[in-house]
Amino acid sequence: MSLREAWELRNAAAESLVKTEEHVRRVLSSASVDDIVELVDAFSPARSPGPEWTRSFDPLVERLWAWCDAAVLAAVKAEYDKRGSAWAAIANALAPEEGERIRTALGRNTINRLPPFTLA
Repeated sequence: MSLREAWELRNAAAESLVKTEEHVRRVLSSASVDDIVELVDAFSPARSPGPEWTRSFDPLVERLWAWCDAAVLAAVKAEYDKRGSAWAAIANALAPEEGERIRTALGRNTINRLPPFTLA
């Protein structure tokens, strides 16, 4: 592969990522409490222990706080609070204080633009 072809591939990958993030933003911003609970259930620490869990869960939490309504996330948190200590990491990630910290770290308070997310 030539250097030019490599650069073109890099640009195509970057454009695909932006389009994918925009799609995820649209879907998350209109998701119901049940939709988000179903998605987050896949990140159960009991099912996916270790660094892979954190590597994929932390970017999800960033996106939830960037694009979901705080009232929806409060209802999702309440569901995980009811489940007990096995789900505490998820409930803590959905605490309003954590959401404020994440939104501040992302440097934005609106859900209309694509923030500079971390990439796992």
